[in-house]
Amino acid sequence: MRKYEKKAQVLLTERQYRDLQAIAEQQQKPLGALLRDAAEEVYLKQKRSHDKAQAVQALLSLTETEAPDEYHDWEEQYLSHKASHGSG
Repeated sequence: MRKYEKKAQVLLTERQYRDLQAIAEQQQKPLGALLRDAAEEVYLKQKRSHDKAQAVQALLSLTETEAPDEYHDWEEQYLSHKASHGSG
C-alpha cells in the first residue's frame, strides 16, 4: 500500500463538494482517494507521457558514435580521460 506523505488542501464550492462526495460514495471510496485518482488520470499520466516523449527526443537527438571494437580498450581510454578531466 502506498504511503501518502504530502497533504494538499483544496477549496471547493458546496456543489462541487456535494457532487464529488456523491461520486465517492457511489464508488465506495473516500473523497481523498477519488481526488487522487482524478489527479493521476488527468494530470500525472499526461506529465509522465510528456516526460517520456522528451526523453525519447533527447535520445534520438544524440550524435551517432561508432561502437568500440574492443570494449576493454575503450573502457580504459574512457576512464583515463574521465580521470584526467576531474569528472566523477
